[in-house]
Amino acid sequence: MPGCELYGPTTMDGRVSTFAFNVEGKTAREGAEGLGERNIAVWHGNYYAVEVMRRLELEPEGAVRAGIVHYNTAEEVDRLVEALADF
Repeated sequence: MPGCELYGPTTMDGRVSTFAFNVEGKTAREGAEGLGERNIAVWHGNYYAVEVMRRLELEPEGAVRAGIVHYNTAEEVDRLVEALADF
């Protein structure tokens, strides 16, 4: 998605449904808070994966993390994508 940097595999091959990303021009905290203001629950930080965040040069802010699992609806995923497009 333009304006977002996704970390990890770029396809679903070998990937789980948890996504770490950052929004261009925003800290991880600002991205997470902006989504929270739209009632979208995400987290930010390093998730105790400090070495990974160091290698990605994301310390100390980390990244935004969104987890999409069996109880999320397609509409909720669409809301996340739409909110990211609004940034």
